[in-house]
Amino acid sequence: MAEANLLYLESPVGVGFSYSNSSSDYEYQNDTLTAEDNLAFLLNWYEKFPEFKDVDFYITGESYGGHYVPQLATLVLDYNKRPNITPIKLKGIAIGNPFLEIEMSINNGEFLWSHGLISDETYQLEQSVCNTSRLWTEAYVLGQESQACTDVFHKIDGEIGDVNSYDVILGNCLSDHALQTTTSGKLGKLQKKILQKFNWIDQCIVDEIDSYLNRDDVQKALHANTTGISFPWSMCQRGILHYDQRNRAINMIPVLSDILNSGVRVMLYSGDEDAVVPFTATRTIANNLARQLQLSTLIPYSTWYDQRQVAGWTRAYGYPVEGRNQTILTYASVRGAAHEVPYTSPSQALTLFRAFITGLPLPAK
Repeated sequence: MAEANLLYLESPVGVGFSYSNSSSDYEYQNDTLTAEDNLAFLLNWYEKFPEFKDVDFYITGESYGGHYVPQLATLVLDYNKRPNITPIKLKGIAIGNPFLEIEMSINNGEFLWSHGLISDETYQLEQSVCNTSRLWTEAYVLGQESQACTDVFHKIDGEIGDVNSYDVILGNCLSDHALQTTTSGKLGKLQKKILQKFNWIDQCIVDEIDSYLNRDDVQKALHANTTGISFPWSMCQRGILHYDQRNRAINMIPVLSDILNSGVRVMLYSGDEDAVVPFTATRTIANNLARQLQLSTLIPYSTWYDQRQVAGWTRAYGYPVEGRNQTILTYASVRGAAHEVPYTSPSQALTLFRAFITGLPLPAK
């Protein structure tokens, strides 16, 4: 693969090291403003680094990036229609465990039941009591679901127990004190060694990243926080940023359809251990998009590989063009990965990224 340059953007305003000099920006943020801010950043970045204006451009994101990525792509495509400008060479977008449509993307009852996290009875209740778009919207946007639906959600939470919904097979982060109390004595020390050997994913990485990026020397090395923002670095500034939660109800599937019709490639991928935006939803949305756009199946549902191991399952859609297949839409699951694939499965994520950038199929062996 040719050299690729990665540009990392923390967005919306107030997330990470991003900030605004206007307090109103933290109070009234929504998808429209976020997309406009992202485009403004991108255009100003191109002005500062004009040598990249002729380089192919790709957009990626995770989770609620299912809104941010297509919305930015749409503004880029609109910008390219303006007269007397240098078009941005947008070639593709990729979204991991994407929140695209509120009823479909986060309706996780089937996933929870199939993974043994909830009982048959609770799954049947979830399907019968909380089974309409209105109820889902009220529950996840307005927080005003019916009492019956509230009771079902409480029952689900009780049966799931102390499991991380973003990665249902990952253990919990234990403090040093908690770990010492459970690994004392000779047997405990052996248990600790086994845990360190086989639980290769750092269960406390989120806390460690927070501590690391809030160190003065790290911020200085990154040339970050040069203005001395009043809040610590955090992946989600929920206490500072007040986002319009009604935006969750915006259906991004028609937007993806328009992007595909414009000729921009789309990859939708999902870690298969995420219960928040489960792979079952991503796969269904990809299949529906292909059906609506009358795309041909170019690669049938099959395994893909990373380092000679099955890394997940994939399916590709597109158009037969002049004797060759031109893939426009790719779906991929990532075996054993969580809500954020690069975090739990960096090798598989790199293989996905290579395929995305080059436009080649995921490795079949």
